[in-house]
Amino acid sequence: MPLPPKNPTAMPLSGAAALTTLGERELIERIKQHLPPPPDWVKLGVGDDAAVLEPERGMLDVVTTDVMIEGIHFERTFMTMEDIGYKALAINLSDLAAMGARPRAIVLSLALPAQDILVSEVDELLAGIISLAKEHEVALIGGNIACSPGPLFVDITALGSVKRRAVLSRSGAKPGDGLYVTGTVGSASAGFQWLTKSNQDNAPNQNESITPCVARFKRPDPRVKVGMLMGRNRVPNAAIDLSDGLGDAIHNLTGDGLFGAIIDATSIPIHPGARTWFEQQGLDPVNAAIQGGEDYELLLAISPTPRSRVTLARRFAEKVTLTHIGTVTNEPDLILRQSDGDAPLPTGFRHF
Repeated sequence: MPLPPKNPTAMPLSGAAALTTLGERELIERIKQHLPPPPDWVKLGVGDDAAVLEPERGMLDVVTTDVMIEGIHFERTFMTMEDIGYKALAINLSDLAAMGARPRAIVLSLALPAQDILVSEVDELLAGIISLAKEHEVALIGGNIACSPGPLFVDITALGSVKRRAVLSRSGAKPGDGLYVTGTVGSASAGFQWLTKSNQDNAPNQNESITPCVARFKRPDPRVKVGMLMGRNRVPNAAIDLSDGLGDAIHNLTGDGLFGAIIDATSIPIHPGARTWFEQQGLDPVNAAIQGGEDYELLLAISPTPRSRVTLARRFAEKVTLTHIGTVTNEPDLILRQSDGDAPLPTGFRHF
């Protein structure tokens, strides 16, 4: 639901009105009414030419950005505006988690198809962003608004902080490291496939097994706390989030040919609902889960010695499962080890 105004007299315009009835200044003022008071370290926030932040003593800044484009990353026919806002922030927080960083602030850029967007829909988009921002104590400090002649664009730049010795990166994996993945994989891909088919004739029913997959695609759960604890205690040698699929993450973590890996197909934690869906579609669940993206879990390379590292990793994962799926090797080949023999590891999603 749209957020209620803190000061009803400040936003007399009906949410059912078309966005074209508002000017840019009026829309910015409306957005400001939704935001909680900024923390003390935000010296200038929404409304100026740029935000001014007080740096965190003894910390490094971590910056990431990600854009969601209608027709590429989502469809308004099967995602609410709240879902879109929530996910736009979640995918950025996942990047910070993979770096071991604590989220701090975001800037938001919107390209809005003004003829096709209601004022209430902008309110709903903000509600999705703000709900997740509140959960992770993230301040929205500025951004930009433009009119789009085509699809809706939601672009977020996220800023985090991390101690110098706690930074995680994609590089650093070594032969002999175990590869571990948080949570389960495949669910977001299965949810997206179901949502795509739900708009077609003879659409499949949404049953109990696919429902959590649909929810996972719409509202991923970034592993912020897990990433922060792993980095703070220097547990993994390398880390990456699963935005473009497990296969893509393994390729990146092994340096795209610098090292290799052997992945045990039977160990990959495929979500049960995703496995059922893939089998119903005549797909191999292992390959589909490896290639499917948008799970936003973490893939970690952890040294087997000392053994306390793995013990710590499992403790820091807390209620999130941590599964050993393979090992980094000296040989550059990426191998999927299956009961009927070895095969090349499938790649993940490719944007181009």
